[in-house]
Amino acid sequence: MLQFLLFLLPVAGAADVRDWHVNYPPPICAARGSNVTVACNFTFPQSNIHAKQVLWCSMNSNFNKCESGPYVYDSEAKNNSNFQYIGDKTSDCSLLINDIKLTDSGEYKFRFITNSSSGKWTGDPGVNITVHDLKVSKSSSIINGTMTGDSVNLTCSLDCPGGLSEVQWFKNGELMKQTNPILILNNITAEDSENYSCSLKKFTNTLSGENVSESSTLLIIVVSSVSLLFIIIAAVILIRRRKAAKEREEPMDSHYASLQITAETQASPVYSSLQDTLKE
Repeated sequence: MLQFLLFLLPVAGAADVRDWHVNYPPPICAARGSNVTVACNFTFPQSNIHAKQVLWCSMNSNFNKCESGPYVYDSEAKNNSNFQYIGDKTSDCSLLINDIKLTDSGEYKFRFITNSSSGKWTGDPGVNITVHDLKVSKSSSIINGTMTGDSVNLTCSLDCPGGLSEVQWFKNGELMKQTNPILILNNITAEDSENYSCSLKKFTNTLSGENVSESSTLLIIVVSSVSLLFIIIAAVILIRRRKAAKEREEPMDSHYASLQITAETQASPVYSSLQDTLKE
C-alpha cells in the first residue's frame, strides 16, 4: 500500500504543474498607429487560490521571467495609457495596445501572482509583436514622371502576412472615396500631380505619409507632351551654349601665350645692348 502511494505522488505533482499555464496567440503583425488586441488566457488551481495581481512586461525593457519591473501593465500601479488590460483575474489576460508604435515591436509576457506564497507564474515564451509602416508604391512604365493620358496603379501595402482588405486613400491629406488597396488612376492629367497616402480603415493614425520615410508617401508628377518638348529644347540649347563658350576660351589662351613669347623675345636685344654700353 505504501509503495502505491509513493508511486502516485510524482504523478500528482506533475499534474499540478500543468495546471499553471498561459496561452498566447500566434505572432502578431500590426500597422503603426493601429490598436492591437493580444488575446490571452491563463489557468491555475482554483481551490483556495485566486490571482491578486496581474502584470504584462516587454522584453525590450525586462528579461527572463519578469520577476521585477518595469512592466507595461501592473494591476497595482499607475500604467501607461497606451497599454490597457481588458482581461480579469480569473482566466482572461487579454491586453489592448492603443496607437501602437514601431518601438513597441518585441516579445511580451504575462505574469500573475496569487494569494499563495508559491503561487507565481509567468507564461514563457511570450507573444511576439512586429510593427510596420504602411507603404505606397507606384506601378508605371516611367520612373521619374508620368505622361498625360497614362494610367497609374498605386498600391497600399503592409509588410505582414496576408493582404489588406480595405484602406483609406488621401490626396494631399484629403480623404478620397476609394477603399481598395489598389488605387487606379486612368487617363491622368496635370491635376493628378499630387501627394497620395493611405491608412487603415477608420485608423488615420496609421497614415502612411505621417513622419515616415519618403517611400511611404507618393508624389506623382504628370508631364504633358508640350512641357516635355520644351524641356528637351532647353536642354539642347544649354548644351550648345556651353560648347560654344568652351571653344571661345581655347583661342584666347593661345593668343595670350604667343603675346608672352613675343614680349620676351623683343626684350632680350635691348637688354643685351644696354649691357654692352655699360661695359664701354
